Amino acid sequence: MDGPGEVDAAARILDTVVEIIEADGYDAVQLRTVAKRARVSLTTIYGLHSSRDELILAAVEAWMAGNAYTDLSPHPQHEPLPDGLMRLVRRVFQPWERSPRMAHAFYRARATPGGNRLDSQGFEAVLPAAGHLLAGLDRDYVADIALVLINLCYAMVGRLVDGTADVPTILLSLERVVHRLTSDNSQLATHRSAAEPDTTPSLDFSLFSLFGPGFAEPSGHTADHNTADHNGDRPDPAAIDP
Repeated sequence: MDGPGEVDAAARILDTVVEIIEADGYDAVQLRTVAKRARVSLTTIYGLHSSRDELILAAVEAWMAGNAYTDLSPHPQHEPLPDGLMRLVRRVFQPWERSPRMAHAFYRARATPGGNRLDSQGFEAVLPAAGHLLAGLDRDYVADIALVLINLCYAMVGRLVDGTADVPTILLSLERVVHRLTSDNSQLATHRSAAEPDTTPSLDFSLFSLFGPGFAEPSGHTADHNTADHNGDRPDPAAIDP
């Protein structure tokens, strides 16, 4: 078993990584800087973490456990499914509103070797808290909701990181999606009669992409679509440090 000093050093190292990320961003995390600030040796860090990527991943895991995945279980009695799903989604996303650089760190750490640990951590925290919402529901229905909602949440983290959506906008969008997933949409999905005017609904494509119909070319693009890279100015999430 690790002694108190080793446990304290391990926690101090992770706390230091989080402090550096929140102050200066993901790329500012350098092992020598961490060692100096945490008052440990590089040997101690390498004894606990195999690489810089794994160190940052462990720090993000610790931050998520202490900020996004706390207090998930308490819920109102007879909580409706859409209310409960959004309660859990808000609980996970709202800490990123206060710490946007940790959202960026989550996004990048998830793409590193071993980053699937963040997925597993999220499932292990959220699924038990959602048990009362899903109990007794059709298994395929639950699987379909999970497929849409989980993948959309991960996509929205990318929108948060590249600066094309903030947390309040993301939560409003997710609330609409949850409503659609849990409501009877048969009337909305029924075609109008031939006597009614056939009009195409107006869509706000900024909800989906900055490259939707009717959008001006992003800055830096030329009018010649044969020579311009149509995605050349799309921000690279891996290169952005909010």
